[in-house]
Amino acid sequence: MAARRIVIGDSEVEIPDIGIKTFIYPVLLLIVVWIFFAGPFYVVAPEENGVVQTFGKLTNVTESGLRFKFPWPIQTVELVNVEEVRRLELGFRTVRAGGTSNSAQYKKVLTESLMLTGDENIVSVDLVVQYKVKDAGQFLFRVKNPKRAVSHASEAAIRQIVASQPIDQTLTTGKAMIETSTKDLLQKILDSYEAGIFVAQVKLQDVTPPQQVDAAFKDVQSAKEEKEKKVNIALGYRNEIIPQARGEAAEAIQQAEGYRQKRVKEAEGDASRFTQMLNQYRLAKDVTRTRMYLETMEEIFPKMDKYIVDGKDAGGLVNVLSLEKVKGGAR
Repeated sequence: MAARRIVIGDSEVEIPDIGIKTFIYPVLLLIVVWIFFAGPFYVVAPEENGVVQTFGKLTNVTESGLRFKFPWPIQTVELVNVEEVRRLELGFRTVRAGGTSNSAQYKKVLTESLMLTGDENIVSVDLVVQYKVKDAGQFLFRVKNPKRAVSHASEAAIRQIVASQPIDQTLTTGKAMIETSTKDLLQKILDSYEAGIFVAQVKLQDVTPPQQVDAAFKDVQSAKEEKEKKVNIALGYRNEIIPQARGEAAEAIQQAEGYRQKRVKEAEGDASRFTQMLNQYRLAKDVTRTRMYLETMEEIFPKMDKYIVDGKDAGGLVNVLSLEKVKGGAR
């Protein structure tokens, strides 16, 4: 390599003569390395979105496929899996996942699980939240720590929903409603953050009273179950006896109605007979009076022999006539 001599003060110094060709090859090598490692092409997988940043600012979100960008430091790309279902555990943590040879192990987190119900009782709630990324740009740049944001929002949502329900409903029939309400409220909170997150599912893993009062709560539940059992027995007896009483009442009403109709018909018949008798009496008073007298005597003395005697000639036996023979009756 050629050198030049330069006099500095009382001494002479040799300086290498560096030409332009000395820089060409290192610069070319640097450019090749730059293009190779931070090149203009990148690949986005089918389940991913590519978040393109130009000088650190979000400028575009790309779908799957082979894409172009300006090399670093002009543009950078961060790939985000938008199909992955992420899982958040609240109130507990999985220490060891279950398998074919061992069972799962969990650890309680009481600071998250203990919460107050609407009737001022304490319950322990274990919750699992499953969520996906619906907007990769918002997911990366709107919230500093998306997982922590989902955790805090989930805890706030479940506490608010549980605080609006009584303990009995929280522990028994209200679980499905709590899951749905918590999911809706959590999605609303995350949307207000513009976190770019879609809440896929909220699932209650376990809802129990605190361990300190678990025995007393079980006694209360047993008493309630015994109460419900007796109430059900009483309702069954009521459902049996009321229809029976109604049937008997309907039968008595029908009998009374039948008796009423019978008495009305009898009265109508007696009235009709009396009217007919009155008409006959008006036509032949003596004959009718005599017939009525004889019929009355027959009713008064049903088992006695009765004779009709003509008053004009009472001494003759021929004038004595048996009433039963005249009427066709027998002794």
